This record gives sequence, C-alpha cells and structure tokens, in this order.
Amino acid sequence: MHVSRWQMVKTLFRIGATSYGGPAIVAQIREVTVLEKKWLSEDEFRESLAFCQMMPGPVAVQTSAHIGWRLYGGMGVFLGLTSYSLPCFLLMLGLSAGYFRYEQVSLVATAFQGLGAAVTAIVVQSILSMTQSALQDWRGLLIAAAAAVGFFTGQEVLLVLLAAALAGVLIGMLTSPRTGAVADPVPAAPATPAGSRYHRTLLLTAAVAVAYAGAIVGSGWISPKLPALGLTMTKINLVAFGGGYTAVALMFQEAVQSASHHWLTAKEFIDGLALGQITPGPVIMTATFIGYRVGGWVGACFATVCIFLPSSLLMTLAAPHFARIRHLRVVQFAVRGLLAAFIAMLLHVLADVAKAAFRGPTDLVLAAAAIVALRLKVNVIWVVVGSVVVSLALARI
Repeated sequence: MHVSRWQMVKTLFRIGATSYGGPAIVAQIREVTVLEKKWLSEDEFRESLAFCQMMPGPVAVQTSAHIGWRLYGGMGVFLGLTSYSLPCFLLMLGLSAGYFRYEQVSLVATAFQGLGAAVTAIVVQSILSMTQSALQDWRGLLIAAAAAVGFFTGQEVLLVLLAAALAGVLIGMLTSPRTGAVADPVPAAPATPAGSRYHRTLLLTAAVAVAYAGAIVGSGWISPKLPALGLTMTKINLVAFGGGYTAVALMFQEAVQSASHHWLTAKEFIDGLALGQITPGPVIMTATFIGYRVGGWVGACFATVCIFLPSSLLMTLAAPHFARIRHLRVVQFAVRGLLAAFIAMLLHVLADVAKAAFRGPTDLVLAAAAIVALRLKVNVIWVVVGSVVVSLALARI
C-alpha cells in the first residue's frame, strides 16, 4: 500500500514518544507497521529485523530506519531515523540540562542516590538477556572468558573487540560444519538495487559521509573537545553489535574510564543511564547526556548525531545486498565473537558500577529487589522510580 512521507514520520514519531523497554520497542514497531498499518508483511518485517540485528547500532532505531528505506530509499532512512529518535532526544536534552544545573541540590542528590542499585540491576538484566544468544556453546564461553581477561587487565577496548571478532571467525570456521553452521530462520526475500535510484543513493550517502567527516574536523572551531567527542561516539556506534547495552558498555569505558577523556564520574554516568531508562526510545540516547556534559546543548546535539548517523549510512549502503551479507559465514561468526566479548565488557561495567553505587547493605538489598522485579517483567521505569522513592523515604528516616 502507498504510505506518504508524512504518515511515516507521524507514525514513527508516535512510536518513539511512547515506546519503552528494548525488545518491547521492536514489538511495538511490528504491531504498528505490520498488524495495524499493514505497511509490511510479516516476512518483510522479520527480514528487516534480522538484517538490523546483524548491523551495528541500536536495533530499534535501525529497524525504524530500514522500514524507511523500504518505503522511500535513502531519504526514508533519514526520515525514519529522525522521526523515531527526536522525541527521546528532546526529553533527554531537557533532563540533562536540569540534572547538571541542579545536581548539587540536596533533594536531587538524595533522589539520585538510589539509582545506583537500579542501574546495577539493569546491567545484570542486560547480561542475562544477552547470554542466551551470545554464549550458545563452549566457543562463546571461551571468547567471553578471554575478552574478560583483556578488559579486567586494562587492555585497549578496540583491540580486545577486534581479537574477539577474529577469534569468532577462526573458531567458527574450524569447528562448524560447512553447511548448517548458523541457524537461518528468516526467509530471504530482500529488495535489490533499483538502477539509477540506487546510484543516486550511493552518491548522496557518500556526500553525507564526507560532510559528516568534515563536521567532526571542523567542530574543533566551536570547542576543542568536540572532535574527540564525535570520534568517540562514531567508534561506539560502529562497533556496538547486539543492542543498546553494548553501546552503553562502550560509553562507560570511554566516558568514565578512559585516561584521555574522563568526561564523567561513575556516579554521573549511573545517573545519566537512569535518565535514559525513564525516557522513551533507545537507551543509547545516554550519548545526549554525555554530550551535554562535554559541550552543553551543542555537544548534546553533536553527540546524538554521531551515535546514530554512521551505522545508518552503513545500513543504507548494505541494505540492497542483505541476501548476500546475511549468508556470509565470516560475518555471522565475527558478530558472534563480538557478542561474546560484549558480555565480558558488561561484566566489567557491572563491577565498576557496583563499586560506585554500593555504600552499604541497603543498596545491596535494593539492587537484589530490582533484579527480581526486572526478571518478573516489571517495567524498567517503575524499577527506576521505585528506587528513587525508596531512597527519599530512607533519607527521611
């Protein structure tokens, strides 16, 4: 059926303004675009989702962008990405401004004290949810264990991730049968390049990529911190496979632990991640919080663009070739190696977050209660809000 650009923008904006909860966001996108609007068939949606799961970047954002690509090509990617992400960005921008202005107010500081336990529980839940797909057998466990040694001994993050990807390829090629090595439940029915239209998309994508690179270099005229911020967010975006929490782990490594940056304290990062949980949309929007800390509203806008745009450009180029990409064993094994390494990285983040968050047995009990609540499918918003309420109540005792 024909879908106007305005219909697509309005619908994806509404989803972005009302969707919470990682996989639940993808489910809501499917409900609206497949069951309600009937823009896509069930197989087309599953195909888009399978493709976006193989690409770097947040899955829900990429899925919205890929739906836009199906409807309007390269322009659809821009419209889908922007309309879905804009509501969350505006909310996060306002919350970031309020946080850094009032964080020293005693009532605000007390309210945020309980968030450490909630964020610890959220990280635990993300590890448990990723384990089934990332650690399917002894190969994933082996790569995760080796990556954990690298992270906990302070090795360069990108080198550890690269080694994990290479290990995934080598181990997969040596130990898996030639056929049937990787489950392939989604039928292949991708669109193919459409002649001159695809050539125009290639030219436009290349032009945007050049302008983007120029913007990162030129941002130094505004603030000397912005080029490093842009490059860091670009790096995170292009290597974060498996969902938003892999990007969060990378953000923690770069924004808190990096000796060259150290933009946030562990406590500030915990608070920013909690704010990302109470806003709709992807948790990767924590980049807006980091950007605001580095460069005010300009830094927030810049970091947000850099955390979304690179993988969207890559998706635009790769989308017409999905059928071939998804069957490349080397790609599948590399992604598996990266996912195993991200489990190890999240464990490292968990250790540091717990160290910063736990001040006594009360925090430990609160974190345990939050973990149980998340395992029982309680919405993460209520877990975060409950932690704040308990923190305020305990302060009055």
